[in-house]
Amino acid sequence: MAYPAFTCTHEKDHNPPLDAEADAWFQEARSLEKELHDWPRVVELYDKASAKNHWKAMHNLARLYRTGWPGRPGVEKDTQKMLDLYERMVELKVPLGYYNWAVAAERGKGMLRDERMASSYMFQAAQLGSPQAQAALGNYFAFSLPREKQDYQVAETYFRCAGAQNNPEALIETAAFYKIARDNKPRALFYYQRAASFGDTSAISTLSSAFNPDSSPGFTLGYKANNELHEFYERLYAQVRDNPDLRFPDLAKEHPLPPHPEQGLDAEHPDRRFAL
Repeated sequence: MAYPAFTCTHEKDHNPPLDAEADAWFQEARSLEKELHDWPRVVELYDKASAKNHWKAMHNLARLYRTGWPGRPGVEKDTQKMLDLYERMVELKVPLGYYNWAVAAERGKGMLRDERMASSYMFQAAQLGSPQAQAALGNYFAFSLPREKQDYQVAETYFRCAGAQNNPEALIETAAFYKIARDNKPRALFYYQRAASFGDTSAISTLSSAFNPDSSPGFTLGYKANNELHEFYERLYAQVRDNPDLRFPDLAKEHPLPPHPEQGLDAEHPDRRFAL
């Protein structure tokens, strides 16, 4: 199978602008959603924002329709409404819309399972800058193909692009690629720290375990125990648990990672830190 050539782009450069009034409705809906009440109002606000082409509202509303909320009036499972919202996002050329449609086609959510359609939309999503799609294709080339056809070099082009964006999910996948496929522990921890800076608790937990004196070797990534760093990330985890909206944009600058005992600052260039 011939795969389309990939040129790295970022989704922020392709996402359409958001209407100010619609964005105010979206923010109000998000706030109400966190409080877990008045679901009819949440749906109403997302729907009003969606009517003004607010693609983030479309995505959140589709998420509610995808699963529904049993016992919470106003949010009923409706896969057709979910697909209608994904289709509108695609019509607006929203990268996330292409990714959502690809996942729906791949899993047969509200439609017949269609691998060819899923593949087409996933590649389009990646070309438009979706970090989730780029990470998914990176995993495809690195791990999903038969062993003799796996291509770490192609996979890395997707992961490097995904890892340069501010999406914790894609950053975690990029970290896993460098940990497993490249056996590059400093680069893996670099991406885990980037994910942690966006408040990802699994990434923070990984960093805490890497420096925990009581961790087994499988969780340290080969790093030396450092109780000060372990306790720092434990405190960070507690902060995010209490306030999931916390972000730490200066985490890497204020708390640079120590060199790996064997691989230094980067397995490929032990004497210098990895940069995007």
